[in-house]
Amino acid sequence: MKIHAPLAAETIFHLGPIPVTNSMLTSVLVVILLLVLAWLATRKMQLIPGRYQAMWEMVVEFLLDLSVDTAGKKVGRIVFPLIATFFIFILTANWMGLLPGIGPSIYVEVAEAAEHGTEIVHVPLFRAANADLNMTAAMALLSITIVQIAGVAVNGVRGYLKHLASPILLTPVHIVSELSHIISLAARLFGNIFGGEVLVTVMYSLVPVVVPAVFLGLEVLFGFIQALIFSVLSIVYIALATAGGHEESGEQAHAAAH
Repeated sequence: MKIHAPLAAETIFHLGPIPVTNSMLTSVLVVILLLVLAWLATRKMQLIPGRYQAMWEMVVEFLLDLSVDTAGKKVGRIVFPLIATFFIFILTANWMGLLPGIGPSIYVEVAEAAEHGTEIVHVPLFRAANADLNMTAAMALLSITIVQIAGVAVNGVRGYLKHLASPILLTPVHIVSELSHIISLAARLFGNIFGGEVLVTVMYSLVPVVVPAVFLGLEVLFGFIQALIFSVLSIVYIALATAGGHEESGEQAHAAAH
């Protein structure tokens, strides 16, 4: 038997033909946690909020202001639910990935095909959700798909195509630029979270507790920053795609990008 930590998420079991990986298990835990927190925050809403309700109202107000300030009032309010979902899910998943038990600490035995039959390996039961490129790529693909839909909805098909083909010689550059946004969003989030997970694990195994605690604190900060960057870039891309129909959103998006 051996213990390994590959770059890709590892399959724990199968649901029919569907492989269930350790990062998918963590994602389910994140969703369940957020559902419980949302229920607790809204089950007894009051005009004068208590501390818990007030905390969530501050989060919502922060994200709404971020959307409106970046994309303009009209576009910002429309995309706010998407941006808030991105930010809250990514932040919760990033921070949950730092908890004991997530990552290379709790292992299960899984049979894998080997050169001479099958081999039993130790696989981490849970893995940080955003330390899986499949998860970050899916969110990036969703974000850029919404960008294209928003561009067509505001500017029309003709206006959207005119943007891609203006000037005609730069059309391939514009197309590659749009596709590169997917790679940029996905790779940035995945690389930072996976690298942080590996760093903290290595430091815990090499040095006393005090030094890893410093890196753990930095990862808490980096987790917030990465959630903010993903959300802000998504707003900026949407605002730029709709800039032809909304001058305000275009100017604010350019300012936010700088």
